[in-house]
Amino acid sequence: MDTARCWEIVEAARCEAGPGWPDLDDRLENALVERLVELPVPELIAFEARFAELQRGLDRPDVYLAAYLIGHGCSDDTFTDFRAGLVGLGRDWYERVMTDPDQLADHPAVHAIAAGTIPRDTLMTEGFQFAPLEAYERLTGDDEGFWTELDAVSPPPSSPGPDNGGTARCNLDRLAALFPDSRASLERHHPHLTG
Repeated sequence: MDTARCWEIVEAARCEAGPGWPDLDDRLENALVERLVELPVPELIAFEARFAELQRGLDRPDVYLAAYLIGHGCSDDTFTDFRAGLVGLGRDWYERVMTDPDQLADHPAVHAIAAGTIPRDTLMTEGFQFAPLEAYERLTGDDEGFWTELDAVSPPPSSPGPDNGGTARCNLDRLAALFPDSRASLERHHPHLTG
């Protein structure tokens, strides 16, 4: 499965999940599972390989900084959930974030988070990232085989993690302006990431 086909499936699930931010993770997960159970198992595994690749593409200090600002902190697990959430926003937003994570300052969910009308963890979609595993379990009745089959097509890469950016500085001024409390916390705990 190529990246374009992977995006077609993600976009279809995003459309099916519908607009709005309440229960985004559950809606995205359910919609993606329903799409994936229609695929043959090898295609499902190929989808997961591409889906994981998209998420790994966001494993950068500047994206970590965006997650920290929006979430008022960011653990390793939260960062993984945030990267899945960015994929769940669709290809347009994913590409915008890949170009410059500060563009998230224009996203309506980020504005709603800053205004306090939706939870800060709205874009952290843990369930959505595990939709391929759930679909595999539905199709096969097994969860162990998923990882074995995935390793056969795409060995898991070692990830440097978000804090290994060395002295790279990230300037996300518009996001920082939306989340001044997070900016102050970030300067205390991760000064090497602030410009």
